[in-house]
Amino acid sequence: MSKEISREEMQELARRYKNPVLLIFGSHSAIDAWYGARNYGFKSVIYTTKSRSIIYMQNPIVGLPNEDIEDLPDIVRRDLIVAYDAKDIIKKKNWRTALLILDKYTDIFKYIDDLLELEPLQIPNRAFATYLGGDRYLSKIEREFPIPIVGSRKLLKVENKGVERDYYWFARKAGIPIPKTYEFEVTPTGIHFKEPIDEPLVLKAENPRRKFEREFIFAADSQDLEEKVEKEMEKGNLNQEVLRRATVEQLVLGPQANFNFFFSPLNALSEWGDLDDEFARIHNLSLEEARVCLANELLSIDERRETIFDGIRRLPADVQIKLLKKIVPSFEVTFHAILSVRESLLKEVLRCADAFLLVTREYEPPGIIGAWAFQVVITWDRVDKYGLRPTIKMDVSIGTEVKTPESYGLFDTGGKEVYAHIPVMHDIAFRHGGGTNVHIGIGGQYSNAKYNRRMSTGERIALEVRRALKKGKLDLIVT
Repeated sequence: MSKEISREEMQELARRYKNPVLLIFGSHSAIDAWYGARNYGFKSVIYTTKSRSIIYMQNPIVGLPNEDIEDLPDIVRRDLIVAYDAKDIIKKKNWRTALLILDKYTDIFKYIDDLLELEPLQIPNRAFATYLGGDRYLSKIEREFPIPIVGSRKLLKVENKGVERDYYWFARKAGIPIPKTYEFEVTPTGIHFKEPIDEPLVLKAENPRRKFEREFIFAADSQDLEEKVEKEMEKGNLNQEVLRRATVEQLVLGPQANFNFFFSPLNALSEWGDLDDEFARIHNLSLEEARVCLANELLSIDERRETIFDGIRRLPADVQIKLLKKIVPSFEVTFHAILSVRESLLKEVLRCADAFLLVTREYEPPGIIGAWAFQVVITWDRVDKYGLRPTIKMDVSIGTEVKTPESYGLFDTGGKEVYAHIPVMHDIAFRHGGGTNVHIGIGGQYSNAKYNRRMSTGERIALEVRRALKKGKLDLIVT
């Protein structure tokens, strides 16, 4: 097997780039990445399949930055080419964006050498990782995709079940709240718990028919879960192989949200005036750590809408009860919607996200780069159940300090037991998240406010590439 592609090799390649082209996997969040490339003046190549090409053919992102487009066909004719071989893209000169149509996604590996002539920068998304990874360790991306990635090549696999250092491993190192996990044994008919568990649970497993999708089964307790898994086994929706790699977690009750961040390596090396000095002092951090946290920009918040779950919950209660006796609802992500969060709750979300980011830098350097999403359930519970420190620190592990509501930033609660909204991390995206599509054309609420202009995640990625190129620091943002 070929050796792992080193970051140093990709950095050396990126240092030689003069006019990079953004390379975008045609699925998931490609339109937002394409939109960002156009708005910041980059050429782009979308590679996709014949069956999915309709998405990009009927939503062409063309034109120059800030160009007022009135005659769309005319601008498409001027700027866009369609190719079935990467060599044809190289031969043509007057184009700004190209659609590379493949028979199957893995055909892209045949064109690596040709694409390298274009000075490509791969913008990673989940589809890129799942369709091209080859296995749960994403061995083909780590060993056979020698194109610089704007992001962390080695963290992409951390999202997958069955890897030794999954996202919960990093969360434990960061000391941030996560759901409890429970051991079970796999039987010929399903799963079995040695001891009964009297709290809501969720089983997370791969979908045996669609390996890139995940199966979720929610239950009121362990007995309920065992019964539901057995029914799904009978239907062929689960099997012993996927159950051996599955996890059972405490079902934390509360609304779910994706907090979309962008970590800027350029900003982490910048001076911030009073802000970085005082951030370091207040939060008991080094100046370097303070700058890393300040460079971890919150862009936006979104939530998922899922089939068939969302359809069921819109029905009258009596119909729901009858249906749930017959089926286990699927949770296929179908839509996303924009959310905002109560402002005071941002303090814990930011602390947890920063702590997680700092841990990735320690255990898998260079850590998170670029777009990522911190996915949480925000519950209401006693803070001591989650071991939260009452002091202002990035560290949220168990402490011995005197616990008062005020020390948690709470000023509207009474009594001896301190209750608060607690963000419990249940998932992570180490790349451009799919939920950010809701901000195409309008930007994210927090990024818009910070940059005083419209700024979607796709635009923020392209802005970082442009800044790095101008500063001669393209090597800092790639792996």
